[in-house]
Amino acid sequence: MGSVTGVPVVVRLRRPEEMVTVDPAGLLDDDGEDTRTVPAVDEILGEVLSRRRVGRRDRLVLEMPAAAAGPDVAATTARLETALRRWSQRRLEGVEREAHVLYRQGLASLRPGIPLFVIGLLLSTDFLAPDVPEFFQNLLGNGVFLVIAWVGLWYPLDLLFFARLPLRRERRALDSLRTMPVEIRVLPRSG
Repeated sequence: MGSVTGVPVVVRLRRPEEMVTVDPAGLLDDDGEDTRTVPAVDEILGEVLSRRRVGRRDRLVLEMPAAAAGPDVAATTARLETALRRWSQRRLEGVEREAHVLYRQGLASLRPGIPLFVIGLLLSTDFLAPDVPEFFQNLLGNGVFLVIAWVGLWYPLDLLFFARLPLRRERRALDSLRTMPVEIRVLPRSG
């Protein structure tokens, strides 16, 4: 395959199927010390998300025993690479749906939020009139009603701008996974 550079994401598998599914019942076996409880794709996504930046030359290295890699390592690599691409695409579709739902919720929450904002500002302004005692100006004009106005817009603005930031980050990570080269490193036999 030639010289490959970049930072590898290294994941150890006992079987190729552990890429997308696990059987935690293996924890009950005598040799269950290295049994997975999380599919490798979740571990890989977590690793990519934890990195500040994923380089174009980064790659996924799957370590597994020779028996698991099979006689045709290239075919197993191609199969796992296809599974990673499919999983990333399905997960990306889910992330995009979730981001769209948050956006729609943000727009919908503007409906009660804007009137609450306007009412809070109007009441705050009314209590800041010169004929209102200073105690009520501070308590209601600069306090309670101003906070009510702020709360009216805080939730919609949070949904529209900030709640979707983790989803944007996950989208970028999944885009990286869809193009990340995959290689299998066959582990030497132990014992």
